[in-house]
Amino acid sequence: MGLLSKIFGKTPSEDLPPFARSYLEACRNIDQKVPVEKVRFVVFDTETTSLEVKEARLLSISAVSCTHNQIEVSSALDCYVAWGDEVRPENIAIHGITKRQSDTGLQPEEVIEVFLDYIKDAVLVAHHIDFDISMVNNVLNKYYPGLKIKNLLLDTAQLAIRLEQPRMSSTATNPKDYTLDALMGRYGIDPLERHTALGDAYSTAELLIRLLPKLRKRGLKRLGDLKNS
Repeated sequence: MGLLSKIFGKTPSEDLPPFARSYLEACRNIDQKVPVEKVRFVVFDTETTSLEVKEARLLSISAVSCTHNQIEVSSALDCYVAWGDEVRPENIAIHGITKRQSDTGLQPEEVIEVFLDYIKDAVLVAHHIDFDISMVNNVLNKYYPGLKIKNLLLDTAQLAIRLEQPRMSSTATNPKDYTLDALMGRYGIDPLERHTALGDAYSTAELLIRLLPKLRKRGLKRLGDLKNS
């Protein structure tokens, strides 16, 4: 299985709103020959009410864009979701998200529209990306049934394992060695507001730009090389 993967759905595009059709069209025209240094990566993170995908509700989603090994801080996306009573004391303690922030946030379907417009056809990056993608797809399915994220996906945890342990199966590694905190320590990254969506997205972006040069040293120079590595 490659580092990058694609999620396919069968949603009739004519039944979707214009922003969704525009997003799908962008993803259909991905150029596999683009040099890695010119690829737009969007590193994102979600904060949720729990870690159980079926039960969790999205509290916030944040993202930063990375191009040419630079993090574009000025254009970062940071959205709170208006879930009202879903914000409980434990959410405040862990994520620092207050009920007031949730109440003044965007409706879930509005957050999705903003997010899809931001990411377009970028390579989506997250640490243990499956959970975050599942959370986004849950909201998509609630408001736009059948619509799923179509971007190429890159998991920084799996990427780090492939680069540091190229001859070892990911199942043979110690998961504690590949947490975001462990990798930040190993690569000299100072934490920024851990356990907030924006802070974790930024920290993961810092990790990404430290890992990408290692890919180039292995001869993976184009987007298609990443997909098939």
